[in-house]
Amino acid sequence: MTDVAQRPPAAPGPNDPYGQVPRTAPAQPRPNDPTTFASGFQELPTLPVGDLRPARDAGYSAPRRALRRPWVVQLIAFLILLAVWQYLTVASDRVPSIDNILSFMWTEVTGGSHGGMLVGEFWGPLGLSLQRYAIGLAIGIPAGAVLGLALGTSSWVRGLLNDTTLVLLALPAVVWAFLASLWFGLTSTAPIVAVVLTAIPFVAINFSSGVRSIDPTLMEMSKAYQVSRRNQTVDLLLGGTLPNAFTGVRLAFTTGWNSLLIVEWFGATAGVGWRARFWYDALRYAGFVGWILLFVLLITLLDRLVLRRLERHAFQWNQKPTLSFAEDWGM
Repeated sequence: MTDVAQRPPAAPGPNDPYGQVPRTAPAQPRPNDPTTFASGFQELPTLPVGDLRPARDAGYSAPRRALRRPWVVQLIAFLILLAVWQYLTVASDRVPSIDNILSFMWTEVTGGSHGGMLVGEFWGPLGLSLQRYAIGLAIGIPAGAVLGLALGTSSWVRGLLNDTTLVLLALPAVVWAFLASLWFGLTSTAPIVAVVLTAIPFVAINFSSGVRSIDPTLMEMSKAYQVSRRNQTVDLLLGGTLPNAFTGVRLAFTTGWNSLLIVEWFGATAGVGWRARFWYDALRYAGFVGWILLFVLLITLLDRLVLRRLERHAFQWNQKPTLSFAEDWGM
């Protein structure tokens, strides 16, 4: 305060004609003064360069970090399942052991003898079921897509068929399986029809939801800029419905495979479901469980190796895939 009081007033500057405000030179920033910008800027803590993981993860030990990895969790779950299976095998003679199942299915694959006149069959039933499954999906998915686009774009069609489609969606696959068996009997048509009727409502509802989720202003802009009808359909309509469409297709693949198994179980003379029913009636539990596990393995591999990869490839320009275990666990 003494230095400021004894300092003579500054001469009036060009922007201060009245000389009422004293002019002083601005103080230079002092590096050791925490109130100055220069000091604060210089004393900012430096970020770590090596380990950029969150603090909660970096503090974990190596075993705990390993337990947080998705493939480790899946492996632990699989080992627990095997342990429970082995316990049930020891506790009950109605539960076949894993080695008995593998031995039985190997006899099926190689066409060996199961004793007496029972001969292994594998490729014939499997190929027939896959053929029926492919034909049913080839009919059901396009039909459901056309119905879904009509429900999403036309209010008249939506008012006419939306409730009916929801009712069809609510029916479980076993109902379609019984109806197809009742209508067509012990023929190859019944499994195909069951797959078609199961796939259509799932695909239609998801396509319709995807169409209605498109921003209406995008449609108006495309019309204002005179975008061709083809580009509107391919880029805007189909591109906007792609996430919902893949969800419907994946559900159609899963439920269609279930309905196929049920129809072949009750109303067929060949196929995966029929083969499982055959060994069930023969009280050969290893064969019954082996064919059921084959059924589960095929649909799991189809979803993981085919559908999920197609989904990621299709969404790499749009958004991230849906229904992914790896994403839920942070992969």
